[in-house]
Amino acid sequence: MASTHTRSMWIWNSVAILASSAETDHLLTGAHDAAVTELYLYTAPDCYIPQKSQLQTFISRATTSGLHVWALDGDRAYFADAAGPSTFHRGIESLIAYNAAVAPHERFVGFQADNEPQDHGDYRTFHNDISDSDLSHAPGSGVWQPTQAQDREMLLRSWLTMHEEASQLLHGHSLRFGAAMPWWTEAYEGEELGVSFPPEGAGRRRQSVMKHMMGLVDEYVVMSYYTDPAEAVRRVEAQVAFAEVMAGVGRPRVCAAVEVTPGVGRRVSYGDTEGKDSRAVVLRDVGVIERSLSRFAAFGGVAVHHWAAWRSTPD
Repeated sequence: MASTHTRSMWIWNSVAILASSAETDHLLTGAHDAAVTELYLYTAPDCYIPQKSQLQTFISRATTSGLHVWALDGDRAYFADAAGPSTFHRGIESLIAYNAAVAPHERFVGFQADNEPQDHGDYRTFHNDISDSDLSHAPGSGVWQPTQAQDREMLLRSWLTMHEEASQLLHGHSLRFGAAMPWWTEAYEGEELGVSFPPEGAGRRRQSVMKHMMGLVDEYVVMSYYTDPAEAVRRVEAQVAFAEVMAGVGRPRVCAAVEVTPGVGRRVSYGDTEGKDSRAVVLRDVGVIERSLSRFAAFGGVAVHHWAAWRSTPD
């Protein structure tokens, strides 16, 4: 693996990790065994003060071990059709305040967002399984806005706006900003997901939501989950090719990702795919993905979702 490439791991069970030295030991050992360099640690917006000492201890140990720790947060409720992004942004402000109050080796290096717009549960404003061109423009067809087309347009604008503000907050304090992104933004029901952004002004432009998002983040992590590494590579190629032609200073690193969590689906998760459910196979395929995408200067590495599932994956 080239030195400029990283391997990352999402960690959602952070409460258990932070509360236990033994759990931290398992994580740090497992991360090194998998050549992981970046830890995306779920950090709820209200946890920075009550868990400050635990965060200091954990990040210090990780830093000493040569790992970089990113704060992680995301929720469908952060979109404007639900509760809105105020709690999301408050968490980032708390991260900034935490970093300012601790020693350099106890600080987060950045923030990873995991906000996804698709419908699930009570959310119905994305209109799953309908291409942009097939969304209804008939008044009354919308859930949140007057039409289906306006529902999706405003939802995607909300996605970009919340990340734009996050980017400004984080970059204003020299913190890196990354975002997990669905692979299908360029091929949703055969079409890209288009949106006009910013909402107003001379710079307003209609293009893929991916292309807009690329200008806001330092790391664009494509959830390219598939157990055939050739297909996983294909799911990242449009994104990394676009980043490749961006100006060097503002160009994000584009990462691929693999899923190991059971129950997600055959061929999507290594945990559900016969003959693939082992760490050795996952790491072999991660190597294939890295070598295949290394031809792009904008390629950043591969992320693994997620630690608790990885720990249970057979060797």
